[in-house]
Amino acid sequence: KKKKMRTIVLAALLGLLGSCSAKEEKIYVTMRDGFNLSTYINCDFLLGAKKKTVVFEASPYGHNQLEMIAYAVAEALGSDYCGIRQDMRGSGDSQGQDFTLWRSQANDTYDTFKWISEQSWSNGEIYQTGASADGLAAMFGNMHKPQWLKKQLIIWASIDTHTFSYPGGAYREGLQDGWLKTSFPHQWERLRHVSRLHEAPGQWWNPVNGTGKCDLWDFPSVQLAGWYDIFLNGNIEAYKCYNKNNTKNTHLVVEACGHCLVDGFCPIYEDVDADALPLAFMMTLDLFAGNPLPKEMDKVTLHVMGAGDKNSKFIDPFAPGNYWTTLPDFPAPQYTNMYFTSGGKLANFPESQTKQLSYEYDPANPVPTIGGNNLELKCGALDQRPAENRTDVLVFTSDEVDVPLAITGDLKATLYVKSNRIDTDFTVKITDVYPDGRSLLLNDGIIRMRWRAGEFGGVDPQMMTPGQVYKVEVSLWQTSFIFAKGHRYRVSVSSSNSPRFEVNPNNGLPLVQNGTVLSAENTVLVGGEQASYFTLPVVQMYQIPPLDMKALQKNWLESRPPAYKNLLKTMRKYKNEVIRAARPGSDEL
Repeated sequence: KKKKMRTIVLAALLGLLGSCSAKEEKIYVTMRDGFNLSTYINCDFLLGAKKKTVVFEASPYGHNQLEMIAYAVAEALGSDYCGIRQDMRGSGDSQGQDFTLWRSQANDTYDTFKWISEQSWSNGEIYQTGASADGLAAMFGNMHKPQWLKKQLIIWASIDTHTFSYPGGAYREGLQDGWLKTSFPHQWERLRHVSRLHEAPGQWWNPVNGTGKCDLWDFPSVQLAGWYDIFLNGNIEAYKCYNKNNTKNTHLVVEACGHCLVDGFCPIYEDVDADALPLAFMMTLDLFAGNPLPKEMDKVTLHVMGAGDKNSKFIDPFAPGNYWTTLPDFPAPQYTNMYFTSGGKLANFPESQTKQLSYEYDPANPVPTIGGNNLELKCGALDQRPAENRTDVLVFTSDEVDVPLAITGDLKATLYVKSNRIDTDFTVKITDVYPDGRSLLLNDGIIRMRWRAGEFGGVDPQMMTPGQVYKVEVSLWQTSFIFAKGHRYRVSVSSSNSPRFEVNPNNGLPLVQNGTVLSAENTVLVGGEQASYFTLPVVQMYQIPPLDMKALQKNWLESRPPAYKNLLKTMRKYKNEVIRAARPGSDEL
């Protein structure tokens, strides 16, 4: 029921179902290895230019779900455009034994685009859209740089599948297993096995890793990310990569919720986020049509989150934050280290002597996942107190904030750690602590010690020497947030966050190999020469000035064709219905 809700939501959210009128034809396009991919062409060949520009989307979800984005965008742009939708290999009506986890997408996209360019009605130009799994298809479909691809819209996707499948080296169980089960019920066990067989970064992942290959993306694009989205880090890295070779026409919008809105666990921020999808589509329609964006719009547009929203019952009224800002680039933060103390505080300076804080990590009793950047699990800014009140969680809390404290950028913990095992995990969370005690999650991260060398550490794991101290960095991705006066911020450290990440049995064995599950005594060092700390990306308020998004969109639409307005009106209507239906406790879920 939840899967059905999500897929209907994603299409309805965009106002796409039943909104298009062009003639539809189903065909099969043959790939270089002989497999045929099911493809729908939506085009009125009797109207507009004789040679059409194509708006294309490939998806594993079927023709009448996210693929409808390409259909609707082409419809809004007018009769000079055709919408083409394709089921990816191994999904929907397309041939192929199994879904290939996007690894065949470069060949399939190139072959499809070549076929499109050879049709008598094609002018040889293709614009591409893609949301979620389709966004991954759009990115990795460009790995052979098809010359016909000119522009893209990417919604909630990542430029690298290994880092979102194994952040910090840990298998992302909740996302991977949950998505594979619901999306490919007859294939998921085989797909799960092959992914876990390749837990190490390396050559197997090359077809689905665009980092370091930025020269591939030299065309204009719009990208939509979310602070609580499953693909946040890879989405922002994609923007940076695209921006290297097209600094003028690469645009990023970061809302709060991302996929989390679809699961109904983002009530705090949904009012501001209601502007995000319409904004991304307005930018895309102008970009695809060759129109300049309004002068008020810059390259990076961010939802600055906060504890306050005068219209929300969930958070503090009138506290700063929860507004839009638009900037030429991410603001340059002043990175500020907050040191862990032996008394559970966060301090500006480390204690003079090194002390050890130890706990027992039992894989049979992991810290439960409560919110975060999830899919198939509860997500978003949920209260972490149940997870913090455990003997295997170290908690460090700041003093009350005297004046609002703004942060925007990368979140990172630097830990000095040791264990009595050859492998274990360390997890980190940062939360906003309210005066009433609530501890709402901003983001979290993990490091699996045998993969602590990261993406460039090679394919061989590096085991720990029991008792030896290691310095490691834990990425908690990014955020933009304002801590309100009277609030505190908190960092908690442990060794599990399940089922968001698969528990580490502490035995150092590969994921596909069973072995004895061991408890571990893990230690975090604080103070002295081995002082663990958390780094805040502090910015000043003038660096993130508010943008009146409502007025901007209103003035923007006044000078645009009626088709734009109709699409966005329908989108907003469905989005409001979706938000109501998807709230926790709704019968729809």
